[in-house]
Amino acid sequence: MKYIRIAAATAAIALAATACGGGDDDKDKSGSGKDPAQLKVWMMGDGTPEQTKFLDTVETEFKQKHPNTDVQIKYVPWPQVATTFQKAAAGGEGPDVTELGNTDVQSHVEQGSLADISDNFSGWADGKTLNKTALENDQSGGKTYAVPWYGGVRGIWYRTDWFQELGIQPPKTWADLTAAAKKVQDSKKVPGIGAPSDQTNALVSFIWGNGGEVATKDGGKWAGKLDQPQAVEAVNYYTGLVTKEKVAPEQYIGKNELEGPQRDFALGKLGMYIDGSWALKEMKKVSAKDEGKWGVFPIPSKTGGNAPVMAGGSDLAVWKDSKAKSVAFDYITVLNTAKNAKAWADYSGFSSMRSDVKFSDPKLEIFTQIASNTKFTPISAGWGEFEQAKKVLPNALKAIMQGKAADGELKKANEQANTLLNS
Repeated sequence: MKYIRIAAATAAIALAATACGGGDDDKDKSGSGKDPAQLKVWMMGDGTPEQTKFLDTVETEFKQKHPNTDVQIKYVPWPQVATTFQKAAAGGEGPDVTELGNTDVQSHVEQGSLADISDNFSGWADGKTLNKTALENDQSGGKTYAVPWYGGVRGIWYRTDWFQELGIQPPKTWADLTAAAKKVQDSKKVPGIGAPSDQTNALVSFIWGNGGEVATKDGGKWAGKLDQPQAVEAVNYYTGLVTKEKVAPEQYIGKNELEGPQRDFALGKLGMYIDGSWALKEMKKVSAKDEGKWGVFPIPSKTGGNAPVMAGGSDLAVWKDSKAKSVAFDYITVLNTAKNAKAWADYSGFSSMRSDVKFSDPKLEIFTQIASNTKFTPISAGWGEFEQAKKVLPNALKAIMQGKAADGELKKANEQANTLLNS
């Protein structure tokens, strides 16, 4: 297997040198399934030796059906994803198979970058095991353009030893959460909880947990709901952990969970913080000796019960310009067999989107329970710009945490939602 990593300065050169799918002499231009000499696969992120080893195993299995096709993996760092895909779409050069963030699928469908894989998917028996909500995000106009691969939901990591010592039960309401944070902070002299402003996925759980929405579809158009009382109250609660209750430190304003909270929690410098199952692997690198003291509980709703959580993650698609679409889909099915899906879940810490695959580590089983109450943010081609490019909610939270009124900031955010989600 050949591997390529795209660097920021050389992305365009790498793309130009590695056009879509194998040599023209080896491709079936109908995309009907003739084996190409090479299959190009894009994976998001920097790649690791462990991931490379895993993908080598996948290729070995893939070659049992396609012995004459070599797989070329290209790692695309997440900061370069948008520009890399834009250049590929504009230049007619792309992969055969690509991983892509699930919130980006609809924008790629609208741009016409992805192949219609409906027929292939209907003949794939294992497709019945995939999360139906996640699969709906990969469909448009009755056609399927991608399949869910892995997902990530968030919970609240906490110190089980501190909770036991202080007689704290896992919070079930917002009031419980605030009280727990205050008790930990007063006793252990560390901030009770982390509430970074650049954490859209966490914030939407609080909005949903108060009966609010980011936006809803009305007459075929998205209508923002961020200026409604439920959303405003949720935002005031979240930002108030910093500004009013003062149980969350100001040092995380303008940052995300990886820029301080994750490491601080692992080092015992923070009582609680919101993150996913994948965080365990990273925290163990910081302080493996404390792993036995970490636990997770679901994000609570305002009045009781678990708040819905955003189902983030990655999906797999066939690039529209691939000359070997059936072979490309075969690679996807091998990558996402039950055996390989479990191996990937155990390595990455992300949940499989297959109903028959669970985590091996019992500490992560709670995330399977949390994932039973998932929701998607607006399935709109404009969500990527709303969430990533414009950072509408993070910017609003930052401004509120720095003293601006929530009503005014959320009114502006809502106007942006009305524009961007319908673009």
